[in-house]
Amino acid sequence: MLRFGIMVLALISAPLWAAGADIVPDQDPVTAEAKIEIPAPILLAQDYIKALTHRDYNKLSRFYSRETKFNDRTASKTITGGSDILTFLRRIHVYTLDYSFEPDHVFHSGDLVVMIGTYRYKSRGDLFGKPGQTIELTIPGVTTLDLDMEEKEIKSHVDLLDYDTMRDQLANQ
Repeated sequence: MLRFGIMVLALISAPLWAAGADIVPDQDPVTAEAKIEIPAPILLAQDYIKALTHRDYNKLSRFYSRETKFNDRTASKTITGGSDILTFLRRIHVYTLDYSFEPDHVFHSGDLVVMIGTYRYKSRGDLFGKPGQTIELTIPGVTTLDLDMEEKEIKSHVDLLDYDTMRDQLANQ
C-alpha cells in the first residue's frame, strides 16, 4: 500500500516538476500583496505633521529641543527653540479654524525628509486684514524636516510655500 501511495504521488508531481511549476497554496489576495515597510524617518515625519496640523501642543513639545529651528523661508521667518516655536504656533493657530497637509510625494535621504504637497487652511479673516470673514486657502508647498532619529526630535523644519498663490486666493475672497 505504501508503494502504491508513493507511485501515485510520483505520477502526479512528475508533470508539474518537468514543467518547472511551483505548487503554491491559495492565498488571500490582501495578505498576499507585498507589504510596504515605511522607513522610520518618514513615520516620524508623518507623526510630527499630524501633531502640527491637529495642534497637539503636548505632543509637539516632545519633537522640539532648545536647538530646533523652525524656518518659513518664503516669509523670511526663523524661530529657534521649542518654547518659542510653540508660542509662535499657538499665536498663529488662534486664527486657524481648520488646518491640514495633504502630501503628494514624500521621500527621505537618511534623516532628511522632504514632503511635497498642499497645505489647506480655513481661518478667521482677522489674520489677513479681512475681519468678519472666513478665509480658505490652498497653498502648495515643500516641507523639509531634518530629524534626530535617536532622540525622535526635529532638528529643523523648513517650509517653502507658494505665497503668490496665497495672495491670489486672498484677493478673490
